[in-house]
Amino acid sequence: MGDSDDEAAAIALSLTLHGEPPATAPAAPAPPPDAESGLVAQVMEFAGCSAELARGAVAAAGTGPDALELAVTLALSGDVQQPVGPHKAVCLVRRDLGMGAGKVAAQVAHAALGVYRLATERCPDVLGHWVGDGEAIIVLGVDSVAEMKTLLATAAAHGLCTYCVADAGRTQVSAGTETVGCIGPAPVHQIDVVTGHLSLL
Repeated sequence: MGDSDDEAAAIALSLTLHGEPPATAPAAPAPPPDAESGLVAQVMEFAGCSAELARGAVAAAGTGPDALELAVTLALSGDVQQPVGPHKAVCLVRRDLGMGAGKVAAQVAHAALGVYRLATERCPDVLGHWVGDGEAIIVLGVDSVAEMKTLLATAAAHGLCTYCVADAGRTQVSAGTETVGCIGPAPVHQIDVVTGHLSLL
């Protein structure tokens, strides 16, 4: 998001929260060292809350396009707990491919490592909670590539990390076949909104 988009979002949020535009446009703050600290600072400003509460709200809100608005809403409500609760990651394995147990295990490992690397960059605090919770990984079954991709897209729209394995094609499936998708790590309740209806593989 560019500076002009940030300014427009700030004005829109100010209108929503206060019912009137600010009398004067605030001076542009110095660029934050990273995106998360920038969100924390913005939540503190809009909600008038502590850094601890703002960090909790940012962690609970995720990284989707509405993350700032959701984090401010959470901070204003005061309904933010630290830590956010148990965390997990889920792997979605395609049943329709008929992969053997060893192949499934290898593909799940690829998916978990892929989403781990992504989470290291995007949400290190959430990743830290997940590691502290014991790194739970739940393996669920899906019936088609279409179902898997729909769930991954829904998870991404909710601001969750996602990763999809495209197989190299050395065994059992052809090259480029999308075998397993992974969502998370994230608080259990956030993932269950997307995958709670699925059964274990």
